[in-house]
Amino acid sequence: MRACPDCGAAGRVVSNLTVEHHAPEDRIAAATLQDGWRFCRAPRCPIVYFGSPDVEPIRLDAMRATPFPKSEDPDRLVCFCFVHAVRDITADVLAHGESRIQASITEACRRGADDCKRKNPEGRCCLGNVAAVIRAAGGDLASSDVAGGGSEGACCASEAPQELAKDTPSPTRAVALGAVGAAALSSACCWLPLLLMALGLSSAGAGAFFEAWRVPLLAATVSLLGFGFYLVYFRERACEPGDTCASSGPSTSRRNRALLWFSSIAVAAFAFFPEYVTALTGDGISTAAQATPAQITVVYTIDGMTCGGCASHAKTALEKISGVASASVSYELGEAKVVWSAPPEEARVASALGELGYRAWKSRE
Repeated sequence: MRACPDCGAAGRVVSNLTVEHHAPEDRIAAATLQDGWRFCRAPRCPIVYFGSPDVEPIRLDAMRATPFPKSEDPDRLVCFCFVHAVRDITADVLAHGESRIQASITEACRRGADDCKRKNPEGRCCLGNVAAVIRAAGGDLASSDVAGGGSEGACCASEAPQELAKDTPSPTRAVALGAVGAAALSSACCWLPLLLMALGLSSAGAGAFFEAWRVPLLAATVSLLGFGFYLVYFRERACEPGDTCASSGPSTSRRNRALLWFSSIAVAAFAFFPEYVTALTGDGISTAAQATPAQITVVYTIDGMTCGGCASHAKTALEKISGVASASVSYELGEAKVVWSAPPEEARVASALGELGYRAWKSRE
């Protein structure tokens, strides 16, 4: 249940730890067993925590501490970790023109001295509420106004929300990069040998190794990409604007969506690379080997090719052999037709293709 059963306002998720710390003693056991507690922020609503329909909500008159939004008493606490009341902050602002208390809370949070999830009935940092009290008192905020502002709360490191966003790894980014990486490896059976050949390095065994892992890597790619779409479009929000988990704001959500779609394009480009590589490298048979009456055509079986690009490079390697007039290679058939202008030498064919990681032997003339 997402809406308060009394006032109908949307509730924000709170942890069992929060509820257990503030619920009456006779409800602690139920609070421990209940999952999916939500906090109702509506000021005039008597319900504080609610969960599934079969569990009785926890009302304000049973709470051990009064949540900040549920009262207008100037002596109510606004910071539960370091015990600062609304009256304290108001007096601080009137005395100094700004809040030194806000600065001290922020510094303490940065040192990790806060315990917001347990001590604050809202289960979140108090600095957003502190900022609201400062504004009401007519003071200047000690730092730039926090995202979400007002009583909605904010991350404890409110003076540097952008730094937090940069330092906190994005799960969507990690999933998207993982999907692209898996897709790249799934087609490495095709592009890696080509790259190694272009660099003049031996590609022996590289294509065969990644070919054996192509299906599992493609499955991992699809799984990661699907999880990325779930994170961006379908996952239920577990935090509200202004929380640490939402500190990056709508712009980050847009960036995550853009990254996900860009990654999808990159995934498709890598995953289908073996299917269209021949359009880039040639298919190895665009110019079929034709023998004159004085020449001999020999057909060789080739083992180890993983895509059409391999056929193109095998053709190039064969045509560099002294005594070969022309050659054509078929990836689909797994064979090469070599036209010799000199006596055929199977050993030289096997050696040339062996350097590329393939095995070759004479099948027929």
